[in-house]
Amino acid sequence: MTKTKADSQNITSRPAQPADAARASRLMFDSFPKMATYNLGLGDAHRAKAILTAIFTQKGHRFSFEFTEIVCQGEAVVGMFIAYPGKELTKLGWRLARYLLSQYNFAGKLKVILRGLPLVFIQEATVDEYLLSNLAVKKGQRGMGIGAQVLLVVEEQARQAGYTKLALMVDIDNRDARRFYEQHGFSVKAMHLEPNHRVRHLGHGYQRMVKTIMQ
Repeated sequence: MTKTKADSQNITSRPAQPADAARASRLMFDSFPKMATYNLGLGDAHRAKAILTAIFTQKGHRFSFEFTEIVCQGEAVVGMFIAYPGKELTKLGWRLARYLLSQYNFAGKLKVILRGLPLVFIQEATVDEYLLSNLAVKKGQRGMGIGAQVLLVVEEQARQAGYTKLALMVDIDNRDARRFYEQHGFSVKAMHLEPNHRVRHLGHGYQRMVKTIMQ
């Protein structure tokens, strides 16, 4: 049977639990495969997925189950998202770095630090913005309006937390994603370019997009 946008009307979300680690981490990887492979897996996608699964159950970092919502269509898991206040980003990022470094030996730790250092200078969100860090919909469920409904959920989450601006990052090369967010009220506020030696691994860079939401 052909699926349509009408099929996505019963979309709900629930807080993730540690037991969701395997499927949530697979979806999480799909939301930033180049970055995860290069920075988390040091060039190995399988290792990146394994690390995401391992650290998902730990509290206090930006890829923790604490900040993850599982998106469901009826009883089936169809996606996930991670969102939190921008003012928490620095603290959550440093805690992620600690967990990530624990996955490697000394040589690996040095590589992780060198590859992650340029990210320190990228501003994903300001302190007065709510950050949609990751959003993924399962491949077989895309194009049916699920992503749009997830955005409504995130916007409500931001409002409940007292924020009037929602921020996110998209790859410069991902024109479809940028067009999708523009159609839902986001506009580009800044651009961050990757150094030439990293472009073949990560693409040309990132655009920071922001939407003002009504309280």
